[in-house]
Amino acid sequence: MAALGHPMEFHKRILSHLCRRVTVLVIPQTEFRLLRWQCSLAFLLFCLGLWSGLTLWAGYLSGRHVDYWITKADNKVMLAKLTRLSEEMESSREVLEVARSTDEQLRMLLSLSRRRDLVGPEASVGGPSAADSAGLRAMLVGNPATLSQAEWHRRIAALREESARRLASFQEISWYISNQRSLSHATPSLWPTEGQLTSLFGYRFDPMGGVDGEQGEYHQGIDIANSPDTLISATADGTVRHAGWSQGYGRMILIDHGYGITTLYGHTSKSLVKTGDRVARGQVIAYMGTTGRSTGAHLHYEVWRHGRPVNPMVFLRVRSGADLLASKAPTRATGR
Repeated sequence: MAALGHPMEFHKRILSHLCRRVTVLVIPQTEFRLLRWQCSLAFLLFCLGLWSGLTLWAGYLSGRHVDYWITKADNKVMLAKLTRLSEEMESSREVLEVARSTDEQLRMLLSLSRRRDLVGPEASVGGPSAADSAGLRAMLVGNPATLSQAEWHRRIAALREESARRLASFQEISWYISNQRSLSHATPSLWPTEGQLTSLFGYRFDPMGGVDGEQGEYHQGIDIANSPDTLISATADGTVRHAGWSQGYGRMILIDHGYGITTLYGHTSKSLVKTGDRVARGQVIAYMGTTGRSTGAHLHYEVWRHGRPVNPMVFLRVRSGADLLASKAPTRATGR
């Protein structure tokens, strides 16, 4: 019985301690009055345990939802970035639309066809489709986050492909303009010298053959007469292929301008260039003379295209009436 009574004594002792009154004093440092609160030790322990439990629970809930709030914040940042990206894509689309319009206008001015071989018949007009444009505008007024990743990749790829097409088209236009510029510089449209036309291209009476010049011949160039040592200029950019004596032409200069075009300058008194020299349009290359088969000081000028002589007047700009054929001139300096 004594062994059983001992635990009872222990429990009574614990209960007596828990039932003891505890006074909690709050002593302010100012003139406020002293705060006193009395409760049992058991109630105080209960409050402490409750407070600890609530604190642990709140910490658990906060830790559980902190990832949610971080993710939500990241989503807002991502949404802002997507909105900005959609605005940039729309701006890029508008720039590409302007580039497409400019490309078409340039091609119309240059009489260039569209690049069907590059973009295909259905896409030859260039620019995003109406559906693409509507989709991009919808992103601005709606929620860009609703678009799938595949859709974003498709739209970006469409802009990239259109940019590549515009670049290729402008490179083609640039090449065409550069080629036309080179062709223009290689076209002998400048008059080779000052003077009077004494013989034109085509059939004529040979001024040095037959009685009274009755024998006919085919004249492959034009003759321009003037005083001896009149300056002679290259009519286009090119390379000197020959500068020396040639039977019939006397001292002759032959210039290759590329694109199958060659010019010939005959009967000169002195050459200022040599074979292999690069000459520019308007550059003085010789002096007028009467060397070779000639009746007086003049320049015999020929233009050859793809190995055949053509009428130089096709290339030369029309000048004043003094340059017309002097059929009734007192002297007709002419030659081969």
